[in-house]
Amino acid sequence: MTSDRSRPVGGVPVAIYICVGDAPAADLIAAHVRTFAEACQWPVAVLSVDSNPAQPLMARPGWQAVTDALSEQTVVGVVTWTRDMVHDDPMASPSRHAAAFDRLATVLRERGAFLAAAHPGAVAVPLRRSPGDHWRRRELASSAAGLFTPRRAAGLGTDPRDTGC
Repeated sequence: MTSDRSRPVGGVPVAIYICVGDAPAADLIAAHVRTFAEACQWPVAVLSVDSNPAQPLMARPGWQAVTDALSEQTVVGVVTWTRDMVHDDPMASPSRHAAAFDRLATVLRERGAFLAAAHPGAVAVPLRRSPGDHWRRRELASSAAGLFTPRRAAGLGTDPRDTGC
């Protein structure tokens, strides 16, 4: 005898929700989430991407599209990559992300829907920029535009391979 949880659930339309600040990363993550949803036999009816994780969840236009699809019963579930994508504070601890995710999952479950994370243990870490990154990006942009690029002063993120010659 098998339990209901062991049977695959198929044919349930879902919305994919992604919230990440980097557009190429969003496309890649969306592809991974789509693969996860298809493996669960959940057809993807809505793909929604937001680019500002610091914005409150309920104020994000992409999340509004997801809630509209849930209200219209176009979708029955929401699939995201990580738990922190549906949290208002991307820098919060993983335990706070899990708690917020569970609260939102409960709210959706009470309304007949579900929330799933394709990679529940992962945390989408924002890109870290070093002080020298700004300078390097400006140098690259100036070089691409054909403008003269001044040399960096020693000690301000210089490349150790650069001998100064």
